[in-house]
Amino acid sequence: MTDFVYQGEDFDERVRKQVEFYFSDSNLQQDKFLWKIYESNDGWVELKTILTFGRMKQYRPEEKVVDALKQSEKLLLSANNEMIKRKDPLKDFNEVKNNKKKNTVHIEGFPHTLTQDQVEKWFTEKVVPFLPKQKELCSIRMIKTRAKKEFFGVVDVEFHTEEDAQYLINDVELSYDNGVISKEEAENLDKKQLLKKMSQLTFQEMRENGKRFGQNEVTKRRNSFNENKGKKHQKGNKGKKFENNNRKKSEDQNNDAAAAGGEKAQGLEKVAETTGEEGEQTNEQKDEKSSTEEGNVASADKTEPAAADDKPQTKADGLPTEVSSTKKDVEADA
Repeated sequence: MTDFVYQGEDFDERVRKQVEFYFSDSNLQQDKFLWKIYESNDGWVELKTILTFGRMKQYRPEEKVVDALKQSEKLLLSANNEMIKRKDPLKDFNEVKNNKKKNTVHIEGFPHTLTQDQVEKWFTEKVVPFLPKQKELCSIRMIKTRAKKEFFGVVDVEFHTEEDAQYLINDVELSYDNGVISKEEAENLDKKQLLKKMSQLTFQEMRENGKRFGQNEVTKRRNSFNENKGKKHQKGNKGKKFENNNRKKSEDQNNDAAAAGGEKAQGLEKVAETTGEEGEQTNEQKDEKSSTEEGNVASADKTEPAAADDKPQTKADGLPTEVSSTKKDVEADA
C-alpha cells in the first residue's frame, strides 16, 4: 500500500469518477480480472478488492471512500457497504466493441514525462470544453512499453459519441501547448508542434498493412528490429547458398573422380589384354626355343641310332600355360 494519500478538495469527485470507470461499458468487459469476479457474483464486487487497484491506493481512509461512492448515480453499495455493483445492465459486448473503435482517437506526440493525472487534466481543460456533442470522455489510455511500462507519448482517448471523435479528427488541430486550435492557426505553427491524430480504426488498418503513423520510440525499435531480422535472413540465405555451392562443387569433383576412375579401369583392362597377348607370344617363343635346345642336346648326346618309335622328349609337352593366370592377376590389380 502506497504511503501517499490524496487530500485534495475534489477527493469525492475523483473517487466516484475512477470507480465508475472500472464498472463502465468501456472497461468492465475488457478487464479480465474484474469481469471474472463480476460474472461469478451476480455483478457484485468487494470494495476491498477495488481499493487494491493501483489508482485507488491513494484514496484513504475506506470510510471516506464509501461516503463518496454513496453519492454516485451509476453505482450501488450493499447494505453493509462492503460490496459494490453498477446500477444499469450491461450493453451487448459486440455493440460496445464496435462503438469503442469508432469513438476512439489515436494521438501521438505528447511529452514522455507526463503522468496519467497530467494527461487527464490536459484533456479536461483543453479538449473537453470544445466538444460539440457531449462534454465528457469515456476513457483516456496512455500507451506504455511492455517491459519497463514507460510512456512514449501515445494516447488513445474514447469519446461518448462518434460525432465528437470526428470533430477532433477532421475539423480542428491539436497542439500540446494550446490544445484545440483551428486549421488556420495550425498553418502558422511548425508541424513538429502539432500532435498527430487519426481514428483508432484507421490506425489499426495501417498497422496491419505495415505502414507507420507518426514516429515514436516503439516504431523506431520495431522498424530497427524488422530491418535487423531481414539482414539476418539475407545473411542466412547467403550462407545456405555458399553451402549449396560447396556441396555442388564437391559432387562435381566426385563425379569427375568416378569418371576418371572408370577410364583408368578401362585402360587397365586394355593393358591386361595387351599383356596377355604378349605373354602368349613370349610363351610360344619359349616353347620353340626350348624345343630347339632340347633337340640340339639330344642330337649331340646320341651315340646310337634312335628307334623309329622313340620320340625325343622336350619340355614343350609339359609346359604349363601362364596366359590366363597373368590376365586374371592384371584384372585383379585393376
